[in-house]
Amino acid sequence: AMSYVVTPFEVSSKALGAPVHCRFVHLLSGIATRHSDTMDCVFFVNGKRVLVAISCATLSDLRERERKPLSDQQLADIAALFLRRTLEHGYDSTMSEVFLGGDELRVLGRELGYL
Repeated sequence: AMSYVVTPFEVSSKALGAPVHCRFVHLLSGIATRHSDTMDCVFFVNGKRVLVAISCATLSDLRERERKPLSDQQLADIAALFLRRTLEHGYDSTMSEVFLGGDELRVLGRELGYL
């Protein structure tokens, strides 16, 4: 059985005005489930499902050109940090999906020491 550990966290959100509770649910391939070229990290944000879609093209580039493959645990950690920052800087609460790719994924991965 696969198990990823992302500790539930709370974030102060400018847009929502109150602390926001976030809980990681799971990581899965968006290719099979949504016909999307992403790896999907699902969180509950104040009980509402929010998906962080991570670009497979960026992951392939990291693996093939830069020789920096990321594990599922590392992807979950990066997605959690991205969601935290998105909430802190003004998340639109009507959105149920946010996209993470390119340079932003690289910056967060470096910040966590994964790249």
